[in-house]
Amino acid sequence: MFRKASKPYSLYVLHAVKSVKKHIDVDPFHYKRSADLLDHLCMPNRNSLERAFKEVYGTGIKEYQVRQRLEVSKEFLEEGMTKKQVASKCFYSSQSSFAAAFRKEFNMTPTEWQALRA
Repeated sequence: MFRKASKPYSLYVLHAVKSVKKHIDVDPFHYKRSADLLDHLCMPNRNSLERAFKEVYGTGIKEYQVRQRLEVSKEFLEEGMTKKQVASKCFYSSQSSFAAAFRKEFNMTPTEWQALRA
């Protein structure tokens, strides 16, 4: 969802915001941390980019990246991957931390989600 920023950002910053979103949408697993992605893009003012991203898309870069990974985790679960495998692939240290993040995002556990899909 692209919203018009209330603060006037330069075209350079707005282009960088779109580029960050595109990188995450194409492969949310390419960069483990949002800081790695921002380092790759060589944005001179990271704070400005992060503020603009939040204002334009309504969420922070890290939160957006996590949300996109959790969306893809549903596909992994449908493909038959175990919750432990999905947790690892989505950069969670444990199955329980993955389940907690999944529950926070979708208001149900991965097991409950799988039961609905069956």
